[in-house]
Amino acid sequence: MAAVYSGISFKLKSKTTSWEDKLKLAHFAWISHQCFLPNKEQVLLDWARQSLVAFYKKKLELQEDIVERLWVYVDNILHSKKLQNLLKNGKTINLQISLVKIINERIEEFSLSGSQKNVCAILSCCQGILSAPALAVIYTAKPELLVALLSQLCWSACRQPEGAMTAKLFEVIHLALDHYLKLQQQQANPRRVFGDMTGHLFQPCLVLRHLLLGGTWTQASQGQLWQVLSRDIRNKIDAVLRSGVFRHDLLSSYKEELLEQHQENIKMGVLKSLLTPMETVITRLVEPDYVKSDLHALVVASSVSLLYRLFLESYLREENQFLCFQVLPRLFGCLKIAHLQEGQMEALSLSDWTTELLAIEQLLNLVATSNIYNVAADRIRHAETQFHFYRRVAELLINHSQASVPAWFRCLKILISLNHLILEPDLDDLLSSAWIDAEVTEFRAKKAQEVLINTVFQTYAKLRQVPQLFQEVLEVICRPAADALRQPVLASGLSMALRACLLELPLSQILDTWSLILDKFQSLVMPCLQSDTDMALKAVSLSSLLHCIMFNMQSLDNNMPLPIIRRTQCTMERMLKELVKPLLGLLLDLWRPEPEPWQQKVSDAALLLAYTWAQVDTTLSLQCSQYYSLSVFLARAGLDSSNLPLLLPGVETELWKKVEKCIAQSKSLSRYCLEQLYLQKVKRTLMRTNSQSKEALQTLRFDTAHILDSGRDRLSQKIVVAAWDKQVSTMNEFTYPVAHWHLIVSNLTVLIPYLCLNDVRYVATVLLRTLLASKTQGSLAHGEPHVTLEKISTALLHSPLFPEMQSVHSAFLTCIIEKCSSILCSAARSDLNLISQQLPWLFGKDYHTVVAHWDTKLAKVGPEGVEPRGEIAQNFLSMVKSGFPIKLDEEQLKGLLELLEVISALRLDSLTPSYHVHLFFLILSMAVSTLGHCSCPLALQFLVKCYRLLSGLQRGRNARSVFRVMYVSDMFEVVLTSLLKASAEFQVREDDSAWLQLLQMSGVFLEQLMQMLIQGKLSLVINFGKITAFLSRFSKEASSKELKIQNLRGRQLLLVALTKLCQSLGPCVKERKQLQEAPAVLPELLQQAMMQMGATLQLCLVSGTAGRRLPSVLLSAVPTLLEVDLSRHLREGQPKIAQVVDTDKTLLSHVALYQDIYTQLLEELPALSGRTQSFQAALQFLTLFFLAPELHSKESSVFASIFYSVRKVLTGPCIPAPVTQDTEPHLGALLTQMFQTGTTDHFGMVLQAILQGLDVTQAWKSDLQAVLCAIRLLNLLLKCPLNGEKASLLWRSCPQIVTALMLQHREACQEQPVALALVEPILEVLAVLLRKGEESISNPHHVSLAFNILLTVPLEHLKPREYSSVFLKMHNVLFSILQCHAKVMLKAISSFLNSFNRLLSSVMHEGRQKDKGNMDDLPVVLECARLVERMYSHIATRAEEFTTFSPFLVAQYVTEVQKVTLYPPVKNLLQEGIYLILDLCMERDIQFLRASLQSGARDVFKDLHSDYLKYHKAKHEGEKRYTA
Repeated sequence: MAAVYSGISFKLKSKTTSWEDKLKLAHFAWISHQCFLPNKEQVLLDWARQSLVAFYKKKLELQEDIVERLWVYVDNILHSKKLQNLLKNGKTINLQISLVKIINERIEEFSLSGSQKNVCAILSCCQGILSAPALAVIYTAKPELLVALLSQLCWSACRQPEGAMTAKLFEVIHLALDHYLKLQQQQANPRRVFGDMTGHLFQPCLVLRHLLLGGTWTQASQGQLWQVLSRDIRNKIDAVLRSGVFRHDLLSSYKEELLEQHQENIKMGVLKSLLTPMETVITRLVEPDYVKSDLHALVVASSVSLLYRLFLESYLREENQFLCFQVLPRLFGCLKIAHLQEGQMEALSLSDWTTELLAIEQLLNLVATSNIYNVAADRIRHAETQFHFYRRVAELLINHSQASVPAWFRCLKILISLNHLILEPDLDDLLSSAWIDAEVTEFRAKKAQEVLINTVFQTYAKLRQVPQLFQEVLEVICRPAADALRQPVLASGLSMALRACLLELPLSQILDTWSLILDKFQSLVMPCLQSDTDMALKAVSLSSLLHCIMFNMQSLDNNMPLPIIRRTQCTMERMLKELVKPLLGLLLDLWRPEPEPWQQKVSDAALLLAYTWAQVDTTLSLQCSQYYSLSVFLARAGLDSSNLPLLLPGVETELWKKVEKCIAQSKSLSRYCLEQLYLQKVKRTLMRTNSQSKEALQTLRFDTAHILDSGRDRLSQKIVVAAWDKQVSTMNEFTYPVAHWHLIVSNLTVLIPYLCLNDVRYVATVLLRTLLASKTQGSLAHGEPHVTLEKISTALLHSPLFPEMQSVHSAFLTCIIEKCSSILCSAARSDLNLISQQLPWLFGKDYHTVVAHWDTKLAKVGPEGVEPRGEIAQNFLSMVKSGFPIKLDEEQLKGLLELLEVISALRLDSLTPSYHVHLFFLILSMAVSTLGHCSCPLALQFLVKCYRLLSGLQRGRNARSVFRVMYVSDMFEVVLTSLLKASAEFQVREDDSAWLQLLQMSGVFLEQLMQMLIQGKLSLVINFGKITAFLSRFSKEASSKELKIQNLRGRQLLLVALTKLCQSLGPCVKERKQLQEAPAVLPELLQQAMMQMGATLQLCLVSGTAGRRLPSVLLSAVPTLLEVDLSRHLREGQPKIAQVVDTDKTLLSHVALYQDIYTQLLEELPALSGRTQSFQAALQFLTLFFLAPELHSKESSVFASIFYSVRKVLTGPCIPAPVTQDTEPHLGALLTQMFQTGTTDHFGMVLQAILQGLDVTQAWKSDLQAVLCAIRLLNLLLKCPLNGEKASLLWRSCPQIVTALMLQHREACQEQPVALALVEPILEVLAVLLRKGEESISNPHHVSLAFNILLTVPLEHLKPREYSSVFLKMHNVLFSILQCHAKVMLKAISSFLNSFNRLLSSVMHEGRQKDKGNMDDLPVVLECARLVERMYSHIATRAEEFTTFSPFLVAQYVTEVQKVTLYPPVKNLLQEGIYLILDLCMERDIQFLRASLQSGARDVFKDLHSDYLKYHKAKHEGEKRYTA
């Protein structure tokens, strides 16, 4: 056959053979084993190459489809496994340069013209060549070909941002970059590499990197894989630029160019003539033609910081710092912003400014983080070259203010951090453009502004030059300007920055600043206030600044130097006499009936200063006994007409009345400050000894009423209310209502005792209205610390003090009750007079009516009650059966739901009996109301909320008051009748989550009623008899042929009620039987309830759809039924169900039912594991089923069936990795019962399953769930009580288990990323195994295997939650070894110390102070540090074992701690632990450490030992002196 096909080569070259046939023959020749050609692969590849070369050189004419098929043929050959195998076996396949050149030419054509002819196949061919090292040599042997290819590929990607071949194109670029990077590293000629880079690759690489960074291809990408590829390409471009442009052997050229060191007779090595690399780089970067004009500036801006970073990475050394700086001005000069002249702001758009400023920020950040700028070295050695450059940048930034761009603020912040002198000459312009006159509205820009101003404050605070700073601030504020356009001087963030600064300042500097403001106020502002709105606004700005300084300065105390106290007192007196009083006088002199804006601003400034003065004066007089308040002085001088304090010293009441008239029309700041003054007066009055006098009480009532009345009109009006940042200076007419309400709520405990009933009711009304108000009160930016009316009211509602304010609490409850009652009355369908007789609690109009009604009713129903309690029940029942006279529509339902939400936030356990009963029956009325045309989900949500609140009320201390009005059995009947009637109208599936939640909550409420019945011993036989009779009647209706309860939901409700009855009555009967107190009736009632429950359960099962899972309501009922059934068959005196059933007595009642459910549960158990409540009920049933041998099938083993079902659960993905805390006790109880009752063979089967699951082959099969199942099962087994042969069998298997755990752990740690889902359970079960095996594990080797696990646990690159979990489990294993296997630990002490050292070094690494300053993870680290300290303390208690090793523990600690700077809380915890180890060290150990430690560690140890002696040992010795 070979001879037949040997003519293929001739036919391929023949001109007579058609190209269609040639391609078929070539394809056949390649794939056929029967075709024999010498060097067939090379021949066929050469034929295809020659054909393509001839076509593209115009020597051959071919149709387009033939050309495309030729490229596809070449691509198939290059990607074929056959060719790959040949190359692996060492066969040589030569690719000719002509083919590579054609590929390059086609890609170039594609990049220039966008022609996509055959591009996909050509790119695929290129990928095939570059993927095989044996073929890629054609490119690497001719670097110019690879450079050309890479250049054109990059240009293709840049010029064709969208296309079908995008993914393939980037794969080829990735391969080409990889090859070129290796080629660069092999090149010995730096000139050539530099020339290739700058001449061909520099520009396309920068453009491509910029586009990748900007996410140009994100939409067309394929998720995570694309992100990884994009990141890899960017990293490789960075590496190519670094290796090509900033090679180490080019350093001398850069030095010559940048430092101008032209020295003769210096050997240049391979550089034979002068090279100017930086000039070349910058020239290529700024060339305008290589990219579109709109993209050019973006590419340059994103590239300058990249190039500077790469330069620093390559050349930054201590001796090269000035060289690294010299690059900065040249790169900065590439930006447009560098060439702006003053006043040319319009030359750049906002987007251009953002881009350029981000570039400058990155450049300056690199300078700051690389420590390039040394102020002293720059001044001494380089004539302040760097300083002058930074000054130029600062001037440029300040002259072209861009307050809307966050990067502008960040650039200035970095400059001031470098050296405050850079910005000091322009400090006034900086303060103006970045603070006082800045228009900042965007949240990120505000945050950047706050950081900048905070840095300015902190810098000048450290320099102790805050007065000089405020001199500039005051100059800027007082400049002529359109103040109406200015933002408030101190918003929230800026105020916090100033506050932090003031706390660190000495009081003398604050007093200097204070005096400066007073001087400026008096000299510039006061004389020009009249009729000048701008000057009035300046007065408000200065007032708010002074307010912030006085409120946040360091307070006086008795330890202050007397001159400081005297100076403070003089400044306070000066402020009152020369500023506050004159301003108030000016206000009165110039006031008009219709005030102008400037007058309102003057009143704002005057009142703010008055309030500030009064507050500070009071605080100083309380804190410092040597400070004499001016108010006290005036009172002693007899200037005050009354013994009670005035609003302001020296300002008479009559004058204040005039001031109040003047500011009556104010809508914001003046009114608020006057309220604050009245509040201060109230507090000062309360501090007087005569505060309880008649005059004082009258004054207090007047003042508190004034505070409340001041803002009543604004709170009552329906106006737009904005959120408030709690800063006085930012208050306006829209934020005043929030500020006023904030003042009232914050001081409610002070105001309440002196408010009249109407005012208390007003407060309660506002509280309720604001809680129910819409949540759209002002649009808040994310993260802003603003408050709204709703937030303030919600905080009060949840405050623990709220129930203690009895008058407000009662009034608030009355308001809620009225609101609910009005909605219910509006929904009435019959005569209100009739309803008022039947439901009197709906018509209590005020607190006194409510209390009087229920006090009367409760008094009547005393021990010898004359009023029958059935009256209300009969009313209720008749209304429920005949149709409740209140029918709620959807809007009314929503309104009630809002009110119920408010009620649920109250502490319902502290209500008085009257309110408790009233609220209970009000909510009960809601629950039994007829629900009209409401959506089913809303109706269910409403009922769930009602029954949840009723249950909450019945947990209160006055819950039994309800039963003095209505019997439990009557209440039970009302609730269930109402629910059964409502269930028939719901259009909802029986397994809907909302319906099941209603079943659960109504069941909880009914159970609570019966539990209270039992606890209070309230006529048990009568009540339970009526409940059972009622349920029996409904059960008969449900099972009769004339079905009244036809829907399954009604039967489910009935089943829930019967379940709760059995759950309540069963333990009661059992307990009383043991005490021999049980009436004969109660067991009979329980028997009736059980039989009804079984019948109802069977009806529910029959009604359910076949194949559907058992609903949770059935699952919770089944174990209850079986438990009650089993309890009837226990022998006398047997206290637990867990005893063996007496099978001689009557058989169980529902054997077939139990067996059917058992069979179904075995199948559904894995699916139920995701539903906690159902899963628990199923496990309870299986545990009880296991106790009843008569239920067990003789054909199959119940033990094996249950075990395999549990095993499926533990194997399935539904259950979390650690068995959840809710289900673990139930699984444990089931397994405990199985092991106690089962045989040794059964136990051996479980052990065998565990060992099979832990076998290392499971890891090799990647069967993670099988391994996790075995670990979970082992964990549960270890927690079961075992004895005898079963315990012996377990511990004989222990060596095998520990070895298997070690192998599984090793396999998990070798995976990337590490399989923490397996590592954590292994550590958890290992700790349990070691603790349980304290006396049973005999071979020390098996314990020491645990160290192999501990030494390989991954602790790096974990998220905080993962780290905390792994650390805790690793610590538990180590602690188990220390506590339970001390002898083994001593034999393997080095492993123990190494494992512990891993914990120590890990917590130090995580607890180090990071550059970004992010402290979100600190709580996790602190918890881990606490565990390390605890381990140190346990080691210290074993002094005998560890005395020898204590120096090594100290050395480990010192060695690790010198590497990092720890957060103080972490350091304190670890130090407390190591001090305990130092207690074990003797003097010779200390000397040994001082001699053996390295120099750095020695210094750390010296400080540690000094602190130990000073703090720890001294304290310890002091305690010893007082120890008997």
